[in-house]
Amino acid sequence: MFKWKHTTSMELFCAAELAELCIRARELIWAEPICLKLETPICVMGDLHGQFDDLLGMWDSNGWPLTEKERNWFMEKTLKTKRMPRTEPKSSQPDSNPNGPRSSGGRDEKSVLKEVKDLGYKRYLFLGDYVDRGMYSMEVVILLIAIKMAYPDRVYMLRGNHESRSVNCHYGFYREVTRRYDAKLYEYFSDLFNVFPFCAIIEDTIMCMHGGISEKLMNLSQLALYKRPVEIPDMGVLADLTWADPDPTVKLYAPSSRGASSVFGSQALREFLKRLNLRLVIRAHQVVEDGYEFFDNRRLITVFSAPNYCGQNDNSAGILCIDQSLKISIVVYRPMVRDKKFFGKEKRTKIPARGNE
Repeated sequence: MFKWKHTTSMELFCAAELAELCIRARELIWAEPICLKLETPICVMGDLHGQFDDLLGMWDSNGWPLTEKERNWFMEKTLKTKRMPRTEPKSSQPDSNPNGPRSSGGRDEKSVLKEVKDLGYKRYLFLGDYVDRGMYSMEVVILLIAIKMAYPDRVYMLRGNHESRSVNCHYGFYREVTRRYDAKLYEYFSDLFNVFPFCAIIEDTIMCMHGGISEKLMNLSQLALYKRPVEIPDMGVLADLTWADPDPTVKLYAPSSRGASSVFGSQALREFLKRLNLRLVIRAHQVVEDGYEFFDNRRLITVFSAPNYCGQNDNSAGILCIDQSLKISIVVYRPMVRDKKFFGKEKRTKIPARGNE
């Protein structure tokens, strides 16, 4: 990431290295449950859609899932490493990190919380849609799974509707991978996506997913019946978790104009929260102008983390930061390049604006 440039992005890794990374990440992520159980503090981010520069900018603004010592070590080792042709089978990357790989196995909640406080890194939950639309989908996925491999309890990744062959073969990811590498590597990425979790529960109180709620989900133990690897269907619980949208014009459920899953209203949301004994739903999936948007008196929050989406929307990106008391701080990110375009000579800094829920 420290050596990455737009013009040399294809020279950093060969296809064999990326395939191996996908295989190892698949094994790690597959071992996690289909519905994650997470603790605070944690930051929640929505759609990224291949906007790699903005992901780095948001981490510069809000905090990285690495300590300052780790970042400095990786930067020093990476910048000293000589680039090799992408066809070279031997890895050109450092083979260790300053503190050794971190495994989440055997670590209790108190030890993780103490480490977060003492070392100063941030933990992140991503709600899916890492690929398509933007130009650097591969970099987004590679960086996230690489950090996930090194530090499993710092980055968690849910599945979005674009982590599906039927979608990303049409909206850019397939073309990006095959243009830069080959179709075989695309299959490794697809196999990786097919084992991603579909939702997460934070402190038994907040449910997070990419899409929305499901009329057919009666209890959380029902999710264990779904076996991975799995493709996303057009209907059913998994489709709802990746495709559904809130709609203020309906009360319960109605067909979706997307052609998959459904839309749901405030009454459906309240019944869902009561049935699963939850207080809040956090989801992504829709572009919102300020990077976040409330629904039904703050019972649901939509977060979208791809600013200036597709280069055509004047939207900010949002990050939801949840502390140990379940207080939510909203970080709004506006890239300086985008602000210069839309606001003339006025330049905004990357210091986040915060609001509380």
